[in-house]
Amino acid sequence: MKDRAVKNGSLVWRLVRSAALWAVPALLVTALSLILFYRASTYRIFDDPLINTISSLIAYVETDAGDGKLVLTSEPIDPSYQRALSGRYWLIGKLQENGQLEPIISSPSLYGATLVLPKADAAKIKNQSGAVVHSIALGPDKEPLRLAAQSVIFPDTDSPVVIVVAADRRSAAKAMRQFSYLAFGLMTIIALGLSAAIFMQVRLGLRPLFDLRDKVADVRQGRKSSVEGAYPKEIKPLADELNILIGHNKEVVDYARTHVGNLAHALKTPLAVLVNEADNKNTKFAKLVMRQTEEMSRQVDHHLRRARAAVRGQSIGVKTSVTDTVTSLTRTLERIYRDKDLDIQIMIPENLLFRGEKRDLEEMVGNLMDNACKWTQTGIHIRAELDQVRDGRLRLSVDDDGPGLGEDEYEKVLKRGLRLDEATPGSGFGLSIVNDLATAYKGSLHLEKSSHGGLRAVLILPSISDVL
Repeated sequence: MKDRAVKNGSLVWRLVRSAALWAVPALLVTALSLILFYRASTYRIFDDPLINTISSLIAYVETDAGDGKLVLTSEPIDPSYQRALSGRYWLIGKLQENGQLEPIISSPSLYGATLVLPKADAAKIKNQSGAVVHSIALGPDKEPLRLAAQSVIFPDTDSPVVIVVAADRRSAAKAMRQFSYLAFGLMTIIALGLSAAIFMQVRLGLRPLFDLRDKVADVRQGRKSSVEGAYPKEIKPLADELNILIGHNKEVVDYARTHVGNLAHALKTPLAVLVNEADNKNTKFAKLVMRQTEEMSRQVDHHLRRARAAVRGQSIGVKTSVTDTVTSLTRTLERIYRDKDLDIQIMIPENLLFRGEKRDLEEMVGNLMDNACKWTQTGIHIRAELDQVRDGRLRLSVDDDGPGLGEDEYEKVLKRGLRLDEATPGSGFGLSIVNDLATAYKGSLHLEKSSHGGLRAVLILPSISDVL
């Protein structure tokens, strides 16, 4: 089923193939019909002189009154019958059972030889007295011959004799071969031209669909807010339905955002009240409430953040400049970590765009950069590019020259709330948040060893590869 889907994936080629399924056989039948018609016409023209020669010989043959033998009063005027082994022959004789002719009178061109008919044709001549039978045989010089033979009973004779006239058929066969090549060659050219014309016609006919595809891609990539353009009446309802669907998607996303915001407010207010009540008390119970409330607050923030990202990940037409976002975060982090005097290097193309919300990109990249700034010794390197291996998705990496991690620790640090070093400030939620946000955008986060000696964090996210 998968191979069939791939094979029939192109509507253009499907229409071209369906047209070729009748056009090519029709052209083939036409070529064969022309060849058969030409063959019949050629042999008809080729046979006419043979039949005329038979008629002449019948007229020129008389029976000798003395001994009853057949004599020829005159010969056909074609001089080829006088030249030895010329390729044109006539013979009057008795037909044997094996198809060989016992000559009575023959043309000088036979040069003393005789003609041998196929047995099947010899039987036809015997059974169809007076009818002209056409056959093929080899001549005295082993040349291919076409023959015309007729059984005739002359006056004052007891048994029929056979008059055979033959001619070398190689010239006719050569003409038919040339015509066959010409016919098939012309039909092939016509088939190729017709296929190209059909392809262009299909492309022209489907151009509105291609235009609609591009307009939908513009909406998805954030270049347009709706499908615009004039379309034929067959496609316009589809464009209208797409615009309705896009509008409905925006309404659903807005509703989900509002719902998530209301839920966040509803949860955070009671938690804030609990924190305020426990903050001024020094009892064991108050401390327990404070710890659990803070943990609940972090969990709520985490899950609400995931819910918002999941909603925003379904948005259509949202885009964010990667360069502007990383540059803004760099200025903030340089102020926060001014005591370390870090060298933050950015290698990002100007036109690189993330297909998603700016606040989500800031949170993901900000967490990775902040984590790298905490652990690095001298500086961090941020690189972003389109990953052609992953169909042009955005690949953003953050490198540091800190102590790094062991390969067995990569998966552990992505788990929510887990910290490998309790002495370093943080909640343990940073990399987990990044991982959850990337997953919400159908992307990924993975860790590996950096070429600078520390840790490299690699984000794979959806992108808009076009330059606006």
